[in-house]
Amino acid sequence: MRQKLSASKVEALYRRPESLSATDGGGLYFRKRRKSASWVVRRSRDKAVSYTTIGRYPEVSLAEARKILRKFGSDSVEDKTVADLLQDWFDQNQTTWRRPEQMEGYIRRLTADDPRLVAMNIHVVDLVTVRNSLKNYACKHGNVAANRLMEILKQVFKHAVQVGYLQYSPIAELTRKVVGGVEKSRHRILTDREIRLLWNIDRHTELFRFLLLTGQRIRETQIARWGDINGDRWFIPASNNKSARDHWVALSRQSQGLLSSLGARRGRIFSSGSSTAVQSFLRRWCERHRIGENNPQQVHKGFFTPHDLRRTFATRLNEMRIGPHIVEKILNHRMAGVMAVYNQADYEEERIAAMQIWADELDRIVQSN
Repeated sequence: MRQKLSASKVEALYRRPESLSATDGGGLYFRKRRKSASWVVRRSRDKAVSYTTIGRYPEVSLAEARKILRKFGSDSVEDKTVADLLQDWFDQNQTTWRRPEQMEGYIRRLTADDPRLVAMNIHVVDLVTVRNSLKNYACKHGNVAANRLMEILKQVFKHAVQVGYLQYSPIAELTRKVVGGVEKSRHRILTDREIRLLWNIDRHTELFRFLLLTGQRIRETQIARWGDINGDRWFIPASNNKSARDHWVALSRQSQGLLSSLGARRGRIFSSGSSTAVQSFLRRWCERHRIGENNPQQVHKGFFTPHDLRRTFATRLNEMRIGPHIVEKILNHRMAGVMAVYNQADYEEERIAAMQIWADELDRIVQSN
């Protein structure tokens, strides 16, 4: 086996900021991600390729990883844990995901919430154990988050079958109905009173105001950098948005004033936590302020989420008779039907005007009693 790495080269790779992979030969790989690094063994069995993590760097040195590799041929998949399986699945798929950090977040939270499940041998995991774990996860993080984690775990165990670790997935029959419940489309729109309350919220104030002013998605807003702002335009590259195409947002005078008030001009514009953390905070805030209680209008009933601000933005613009095609362009939605093929107009002037009309309406709402 021709070895390609050295201790100094591994350390240099470890200090680089980007994700990367380098082989030492014999199936041993050094895998570097944004916040961690590990040693991984690549194996091929019956044309199926699998990856198994054998240690974290720098806790496990190159020399130690090579020793583990020499013994690895005698290791049995019977010893593989859920943690091993999660790592295998993540390492094999992370380069194909647009947001690997989101998957990593779910794995991290599961590991913290239920270390017993994560430490279990994959051959003794059963549906009841996983369902109970997900129900506990729902109590802490919400039903929707539990449903998302369930879908991830189903992919993970399907991966175990595909690479030959298991004969069948123990959770193939698990459904949302028995985890977080069947999800319904939300129709939540904020009232004028709720907009005024949110405008003066005591945390993440500028972020929530900017979301209301621009109508963009929370994640795309949270990762926006000062370099994306050019005068009265905010540019969102295809790599940073759900629609996977370049997008620009007209900034009203109020949006520009908000940005000017922040002061900083380097790095990210908003220093808030993850979108999940912000959503959890907003839900607790709604509960403290009894938002939506005793409201006779069903559409306004209950707490609201950051995405409901985007829905409110779109609904209010349509109510002010802004053309639906203009609103869709502002939201970076893809046109439907033949419009997607034949209508390539950018509607620049109309989008700029619509954003200023909405910002002025927001001023009226916020300043009214």
